[in-house]
Amino acid sequence: MYKSSDGTGVTPGGDRRNLGSLLMSSGLVTQVDIDYACQKQAVEGQKLGRMLVELGFLSAKDLARHLAMQRGIEFRDVPPAIDEGVAAAFNRSLCLTHNFLPIGREGERIRILLGDAEPELVSALVQRRVGQEAVFWQGDFFAVVDAIHQHYYFQENPVEKLIAAEIRKLSDDRDHAFSPERLMELILHTAVRERATDVHLAPTANSRTVLMRVDGVLRPMFAMPPSLDRLVAFIKLKADMDASEQRLPQDGSFTIQLMDAAYTIRVSTMISEFGERMALRLLAERSDLDRLQDLGFLDEDVAEMERSFSRPHGLILITGPTGSGKSTTLHAALRVQPLVERNVLTVEDPVEYRVPVACQTEVNRRAGYDFASAMRHFLRHDPDIILVGEVRDAETARAALDASSTGHLVLSTLHVGGIFGVVPRLRLLGVDAETVAENLVAVINQRLVRCICPHCKTSRAATDEERRWLGEGVEQVFHGTGCNHCRGSGYRGRVPVYEILTVRRELADAIVAEAPRARLRELAEAGGLKPMERLARRRVLAGETTMDEIRRAIGLD
Repeated sequence: MYKSSDGTGVTPGGDRRNLGSLLMSSGLVTQVDIDYACQKQAVEGQKLGRMLVELGFLSAKDLARHLAMQRGIEFRDVPPAIDEGVAAAFNRSLCLTHNFLPIGREGERIRILLGDAEPELVSALVQRRVGQEAVFWQGDFFAVVDAIHQHYYFQENPVEKLIAAEIRKLSDDRDHAFSPERLMELILHTAVRERATDVHLAPTANSRTVLMRVDGVLRPMFAMPPSLDRLVAFIKLKADMDASEQRLPQDGSFTIQLMDAAYTIRVSTMISEFGERMALRLLAERSDLDRLQDLGFLDEDVAEMERSFSRPHGLILITGPTGSGKSTTLHAALRVQPLVERNVLTVEDPVEYRVPVACQTEVNRRAGYDFASAMRHFLRHDPDIILVGEVRDAETARAALDASSTGHLVLSTLHVGGIFGVVPRLRLLGVDAETVAENLVAVINQRLVRCICPHCKTSRAATDEERRWLGEGVEQVFHGTGCNHCRGSGYRGRVPVYEILTVRRELADAIVAEAPRARLRELAEAGGLKPMERLARRRVLAGETTMDEIRRAIGLD
């Protein structure tokens, strides 16, 4: 018998109900979801849990939590540090095939983090491999696969050395006999390892710098000689751009497999004094949708958001600057819906998260298919929910309001500085105040702030400024000292700070009356609006982030 985290057999501590019953009793799926998944399962042959995740009815984290409950073992969300000696007894191919990660030793036993794996099979494999018993934690399926790749791939492929060797080879290649493709792939693999969202190739007078945006902050990684501008030309060709055009900005994209995962790379160039600057955005083609709670939204706020997203019609907007997590929140909100019973149509630029039960379309401006034209066609397909990537022009704004006023729930994003900039922005796009007031259901304004690295987190005495901002009774705050896990930054991962405006009758009347912003804020706070800075303080007091990070991300009044 395989062992639980305390070394006991799983049967006494586990839940004997089958997985479907367990998930339904927790309210995560419905009988309709289970029936639909079983219909697909009969054709595709997948496990029920995996099918529910692929259909978007369940997050991989929730599935893993309930498998852990069923098996009587502990769930671990974040993979812990790995003992190199123990991991060396296994390899990447074996761990990926059986979906487990060896973590370390506990006495005479081997600690194993399970992904989508059967404990009995893994236990037997470990016994054969190293002659020791296995003791298990259950991990998030996707996180375990990522951790396997992160550990073994970069041990087998020391990218820093490989990049340096590739730069030397290309610099000496006067006849252009070698392609820069390998260098591009190594740079993108490094970006995945660093959890970067963007890669920048920035020209200066005598060199070309590679920078990566990690947790919202740019980090310089290494420099290359100007002769490697051929890398920019190669990427332009791969992204279906005109490599000979060096006078005008261009946009393009391509897809690539990085450590067995599919990515869309959005490419953009601009012209600078020293040549073309290029930005590459990495978009993982994920099918797993996190719950709002998993993204960091508080339980009481999730309840408020669920009430808004469960409305039969109206317009819900998520606001914030580029890179603030708007699209992620938007797609997580879809999980609030009974997806099998709703006709969900989306138009995105590009499709970032796969929602198999939805009909997802992608903007194609060359063919004349943009947000506004998509909205016109959607209304002929009897939609219940319409997701529009962004309201960016007058035609899209009017189409979104028209759809919401004719009985559809419309979800979208809008680039404005704050919640009370939404109405003026929609007015500038040609929508009258009465239409806005009649159809606007809620606005979620959010930013992302970096979390203190859990591996080097420690406390220190609060400064006078921190005490003034947090409250005079606060004597200690937390910060990260810097370590290998956070590359010395003291931060790892991000969490949202946000404010939620629900448009109730009094506020709608004030919008129609074109009341001043101060009056709108007064009514909003009376209706339950909690300013973003209040949550920011809460995050700092809880030791999740720092005041310096709040200042950087949202500013301080």
